[in-house]
Amino acid sequence: MTRPVRSGSPGGPIPLARRGFGPPAARWNVGGRGHDGVVDRVDRLLALVAELRAASPEPVEAATLAERLGVSERTVRRDVELLTHGGLPVRARKGRGYVLPPTAERVPLTEAESLTGPVRDTLAEAVRTRRIVRLAYTDQAGARSFRDVEAHGLVVAPYGEYLVGWCRMRDGPRMFRVDRVGAAFLAGRGAEVRDLDELVAALRVPMPRPPDRAGPRGPAGAARARAWTLDRVEYVRSRLRDVVAEVSPTGPRPRSAPRSVPGSGAAALRGVLGHLAEWTRWQAAAVRSAATGEEPVLPGRRPWFPPEFDREMPYEARERMIQDVMALRSLGDVARDLEEVLASVAHWAADCDDALWEVELPDPRPYGPPGAPRPLADLLAGWRGPLAHIEWHLDRLTDEPPPSPFLDEEDVWLVDHCPLQA
Repeated sequence: MTRPVRSGSPGGPIPLARRGFGPPAARWNVGGRGHDGVVDRVDRLLALVAELRAASPEPVEAATLAERLGVSERTVRRDVELLTHGGLPVRARKGRGYVLPPTAERVPLTEAESLTGPVRDTLAEAVRTRRIVRLAYTDQAGARSFRDVEAHGLVVAPYGEYLVGWCRMRDGPRMFRVDRVGAAFLAGRGAEVRDLDELVAALRVPMPRPPDRAGPRGPAGAARARAWTLDRVEYVRSRLRDVVAEVSPTGPRPRSAPRSVPGSGAAALRGVLGHLAEWTRWQAAAVRSAATGEEPVLPGRRPWFPPEFDREMPYEARERMIQDVMALRSLGDVARDLEEVLASVAHWAADCDDALWEVELPDPRPYGPPGAPRPLADLLAGWRGPLAHIEWHLDRLTDEPPPSPFLDEEDVWLVDHCPLQA
C-alpha cells in the first residue's frame, strides 16, 4: 500500500503551481450558460478532465474540485460518474478524492514494424519521434518516387490528410497526401530543426509577400508564392460555398432576390457557375500545360460537349453551347464541378516543383496569342487568372438573367461582358 504523504513534502505530489497549471486555488470561469445549459456543462466537464490530468497520478479531493469549478461536491461526483461511464478511467481513492491514472507510454515502432504496419501509424511515429521517414510515393500525375522526409506534422484538410515535412530530395517543405503513400519506413536518423517560415508555407498559411527586388528569388520566395496562391484558392472556394448555401432551386432565395421571381437566384447562380466551371477548367489546364510543357488535362466533372465545341468559334457561340449543356445539370452538380476544379488547382499548386514558382511563364489566352510572361502565382491568383475571373462574376451576380436575344428560349442564361472576351 502506498504510504500517504503530505502535499508539498519532498516525497509528496507536486503542487499544481509547480506543474505550470496555475495556482492551486485558481477557479475556472464556467458560470456562463448556453442554450438549455448545455455549454455550461460541457465547459465544466472539460475543466474537470483538465484538473484530473494535471494532477495525475496524484488524487484530487472532491472538495478541491468543487471549489475550482464553482459547483457543489455532489455535482462533482455526478460529473465524475458520467465521465467514468463514458470511458474515462477515473478511480476513487477513499479519503483522498479522485485520480486519473497516467497514460501508458507508447511502445516505439521498430524499423521492421514501420515497414509492415499501417502507413499512417508509421507516419505518426515519425512525427512523434522527429525521425526521417522514407516514402514510396505516387504524385497526382502518377509519377512514382522514393522520398526521404523529415516528418514534422500530420494535417487533416477538407480533401485529405497530409504529412508535412522537409523533403530531402527537393530540399524544401512539402506536403504528401497520406493516401498516396504506398509504403513507409522509419530511418534511424533524426529530423533537423527547420525554419518556421518554410514549414508554415507548406501548411498553406497565408504569409506576407516578399518585397520586390532584382534577381531571382530563392526557395523562401517560392514557398511564399505557393502559400499566397493556395490561400487565394481557399478564399475563393469559401466564397463559392457561401454563395451556394444562400440559394437553392426550390428553397430560400438570396436576400436581394425579388419576391416576384421565384427561384431566380438559383437560375442566375447556375448560369454563372456553369460559365465559371468550364472556363476555369480551361484556364487551369492551360496554365498547368504552360508550366509543365505537357498536354492539357481538364479537371473536374466535365460534361459531354458536341465535337465542334473544341474548334475555333466566337465567344458568344461557345458561351451559348456551354449554357445549353450546363442547363441540363442541377445547381448542386455544377457547384460540385467547379469545386473539384478548384480542388485540383490547389492540389497541383501544393505538389508542383519549386522551380515553377521561380520563372515567368507564357500567359495563355482563350482568344489571340499568349500574353506577356508572368510568374505562376500571378497566372493562377493574380488579375486575369482563374481566381480573379471567378471573383469578377461573383461580385456582379444578379438575381435576374439579362434578356435573351432568342425569344423562344427565355430560360437560357447568357453571361455577357466577361473579361475573357477581351
